[in-house]
Amino acid sequence: MRSFEADQNFIKILEAVVRFGSVSKAAEYLFISQPSLSKKIKQQEDSLGVTLIDRRHHPIRLTEAGEFYLSNLKRLTTQYAAVYRDLQRMSSSNHGQLSIGVTQSLGQKILPLLLPQYHNVYEDVKLTIYEDTSENHENRLIRENLDLYVGILPIYQPDIHYETLATEPACLVIPYRHPKFVAGQAMKKIKTIGQIEPFLREFPYISAKENVGFQRQVTTTLAGQGIIPDNILQSNSLPTIAKLVERGLGASIMPQSVLSLIDTEAVNIYQLPADKLSYTLVVAYKDTVDLTSQMKAFIRLAKGIGPALLK
Repeated sequence: MRSFEADQNFIKILEAVVRFGSVSKAAEYLFISQPSLSKKIKQQEDSLGVTLIDRRHHPIRLTEAGEFYLSNLKRLTTQYAAVYRDLQRMSSSNHGQLSIGVTQSLGQKILPLLLPQYHNVYEDVKLTIYEDTSENHENRLIRENLDLYVGILPIYQPDIHYETLATEPACLVIPYRHPKFVAGQAMKKIKTIGQIEPFLREFPYISAKENVGFQRQVTTTLAGQGIIPDNILQSNSLPTIAKLVERGLGASIMPQSVLSLIDTEAVNIYQLPADKLSYTLVVAYKDTVDLTSQMKAFIRLAKGIGPALLK
């Protein structure tokens, strides 16, 4: 008999195949090799005795059996999670469990500020931390497999409510190799997003991957102005991107707090209009969920610390 966790993992595989209509693209999205993903799917089909994917069509799609399997797995997952969430609600804030989702780069920054203080007061609460992409955390909230997500706007799922913890400006950063670089220049403010275009024209650009919350906002904002950077490299880590800009590899847009990690003499910094593009930290949860006492206590603590989380 397959484990429930294995079936939960297979939901991600089928959803990726449906989303991209291609096993190879689904494998790339899931960060596994295409042969390995094809083998997992074939093994599951052999185990169930049915064909889950119709490979005759391009883009490929699920068979009737595949659609039935996926929809019912999702329903069972929601019911399974609900049992344990109801049990958690029976506990007081000083006991029970709390699961929190963050991205890896953000977790390194904010969790050391939040968790020790929370544990000092609620030492009997069992904490579970998940480090993953923004998109995956949103999906966990919807399925009620996660209590809280601490991340960066935007949030695309309409059934997720969020509360703002802190906001800071976003900045265009160009390195010393850029033709518009001016040695010793102090940070300047840019009034409109359209003014970014001359800095990005015919110069290498480094971005975060699209599964990083902040990058989703950057991409949407630039596209709205018809700006398409010459993207030469992507990374999941904003600190890594900052270091690469410092070394002259390309320009980038990043949160202002990340600049504390680099030598600002090696770059020029242009602060962008906050009403158009900013770095906003939020704590999010599914809007139909009744907040447990553990969740409320964490949210109070996070809002109390507020802006210090981004410094």
